[in-house]
Amino acid sequence: MGIGRVTTTSRRLLGNPSRIATDPNSPTATGPTAAERAFERLCWLGLGRTGSDRERRAANAIAAQLEERGRRTAIEPICVHPQWPAIYLLHCLLAIAGSLLATAAPAVGFVLVLIAAASLYLDLSARWYLLRRLFFRRASQNLISPPLGEQPGPTVLLCAHYDVPLTGAAYDRWARRAFAALSRLWPGPTSPQSVIFWSIALLLPALGLRLAGVDADWVAVLQLPQTLILITAAFMLGEIGLSSPSPGANDNTAGVTAALLAAERLEADPPAAVTVRLLLCAAGESTREGARSFIRAHRAGLDRDQTWLIDIDSPGVGTPRFVSREMPVLSQPLDGNLIGIARTLAEVSDAAPSELALGPPTAASVAAAYRYPALALTAREGSEYVPARHHTPADRPDSVEPGAIDAVAALAVDIVRLLDREVARRTVPDGAA
Repeated sequence: MGIGRVTTTSRRLLGNPSRIATDPNSPTATGPTAAERAFERLCWLGLGRTGSDRERRAANAIAAQLEERGRRTAIEPICVHPQWPAIYLLHCLLAIAGSLLATAAPAVGFVLVLIAAASLYLDLSARWYLLRRLFFRRASQNLISPPLGEQPGPTVLLCAHYDVPLTGAAYDRWARRAFAALSRLWPGPTSPQSVIFWSIALLLPALGLRLAGVDADWVAVLQLPQTLILITAAFMLGEIGLSSPSPGANDNTAGVTAALLAAERLEADPPAAVTVRLLLCAAGESTREGARSFIRAHRAGLDRDQTWLIDIDSPGVGTPRFVSREMPVLSQPLDGNLIGIARTLAEVSDAAPSELALGPPTAASVAAAYRYPALALTAREGSEYVPARHHTPADRPDSVEPGAIDAVAALAVDIVRLLDREVARRTVPDGAA
């Protein structure tokens, strides 16, 4: 059920939920001062790459800090595959081998490409792992605060991943420009992961013709563009796998900071109808494995009609954005009701958050794939697909704007407040009020 347009009266009833503390030294204070302190604490802790000891130590340190403030926490052990570039490199190499072998052994080539396409689709859509299972796993953990009970009731999960990404030439400015040019030629919205998947999948018709006995030169021409894209992707993935981690200031130290700030403000003045839980996930950079593990572990106890996930990713540069669509492999629209709430806030909020039509995959698309209502929040200087300095060595703490972190945290708080009011109206008994 949508909430429609918030009137002036509604806003007065809502108050100004993102301004719940005025003491700048309070842990729940708003403004750049509070955001800067929280961000500096996390930078001092130092987040680590997926599956590393540093990643696990960061989660334990954050949990200890939350418990010192009186919050209950739970650490949930999981297993992740940190070597994601090698995993997708294997998919590309398998498809390239199938394309080349198809001239001599069409059946073998077709089967290899079919396996690569099916495995990549299931992997990127967070459904099931096939080729990924060939790689070793590392122990990691998710942090949830407060822990889930047996019957959680209406729950909002404020989510952020706490690992840092790898760098690589694929994230340089020239590569982003090349992808932007390719996106303009592509028949619809796309993402780098989607380009790789469709390059594999679109080999199948040409290989099917070879399997049927058609061995003309024009069939080879049909295979050529996809094969060249996969060869380029293979080189880029190999280079990423050999690269060092990014400092990860915006992606995603700033995201964890914004989630912590929003959770603190909502704890200081709790919503009446929903329980807000902080969910910090591991392996966000390894195609959101931490969020996938959490959802699959708890989906039996989390009612899809009473659970909402709000993911915060890269909120440290620019102005607040809410994402309406992500594309892990196929287009994944996010929850229409949460988008409606965010659009309403955009009409009446002083911060004026705006909509980002397509954003990179986050935990929100994982939740949406399992039919949970979800929304992603971020910040941008414009309408670009990824933020400035994304996955580069330049993503340092001095490039992050504490005011941007604070604004995204305030947007998350306002969305939760309006969602809480909607849930409260929904649960009012007939004839009441």
